[in-house]
Amino acid sequence: MKTKTQLVVRSYHIDYFGHVNHARYVEMLEEARWQYLEENELLSSIHEVGAFHVVAELFIKYRKPTKIGDELLFETQIESRLSHGFNMSQTAVIEQSGELALEAVVTNVFVDGTGQPRLIDKDILGFWSDLSESIYLKK
Repeated sequence: MKTKTQLVVRSYHIDYFGHVNHARYVEMLEEARWQYLEENELLSSIHEVGAFHVVAELFIKYRKPTKIGDELLFETQIESRLSHGFNMSQTAVIEQSGELALEAVVTNVFVDGTGQPRLIDKDILGFWSDLSESIYLKK
């Protein structure tokens, strides 16, 4: 399920050049992913099956600079499933203008309690419908 997260650009997000610093976008994207997990009630289920997912790769395309007071609407959804993880697509739109500020793809991998890679199995697919319904990419 696609989730929407609204965040307002604050002064502490801004760098010397007067726009949001790239590192702050990483934090904002993380906030939007946490909202996805919370809205879909996935956090406790993930831990109950002994799985944890970690960011393995982050790709961001910056489209438009944002400044103090801009209201950003982040949309987060599962893009595809991998054997050990998944790709999430995320976008941020400046609500005042409707302009796309950024696009991101985040690759997460599942690990077990010892930090070893874990396959996506029936236990995980049983509670995470977005994963079970997503396109499976064999990599």
